[in-house]
Amino acid sequence: MDVVPAAVRFLVVAAVFMAAACSGPAEPTRCAAPLSQTLASPEELARAVLAALERTDLAALRAMPLSEAEFRDHVWPELPTSRPERNVPFDYAWGQLKQHSDGSLAETVGRYGGRPLRFIRTSFRGETTQYRTFSVMRESEIIAADETGRELILRLYGSAMLKDGRFKLYSYVVD
Repeated sequence: MDVVPAAVRFLVVAAVFMAAACSGPAEPTRCAAPLSQTLASPEELARAVLAALERTDLAALRAMPLSEAEFRDHVWPELPTSRPERNVPFDYAWGQLKQHSDGSLAETVGRYGGRPLRFIRTSFRGETTQYRTFSVMRESEIIAADETGRELILRLYGSAMLKDGRFKLYSYVVD
């Protein structure tokens, strides 16, 4: 007779633990893989984008921004948009970011792909937002010289992130 109440107690305790684990505040996944394609500085990031553009290396260019897994594991849990009361599903947020980033990349490759552009300097003209484990720098500008030596101000990607002392292209979306 004590077997049924013990089994019921076990199921209730297990359900409580599962509910607590699944309803806790959003935090970055502790076992998430590290970000890929990170670089030591914004200058290295800008040079990498320019080099891939000159080669028209679409695979390299597509590998530079956040992947879906990186966005889900490292970024999404810290964004205000991810809060349950905002009612924005992850799939929607990722889909919008990916679609706009891919569109911006296509325009950039069409305009600058195959062109030799010599890096001069880079900066971020927009605000920097600090999150708990990373920051996002917005409105990137790359100053580069074309084959004639003329300096160009390029908006090749919109933002980059800094996490664990490394820089990562956030997306190609240029606002």
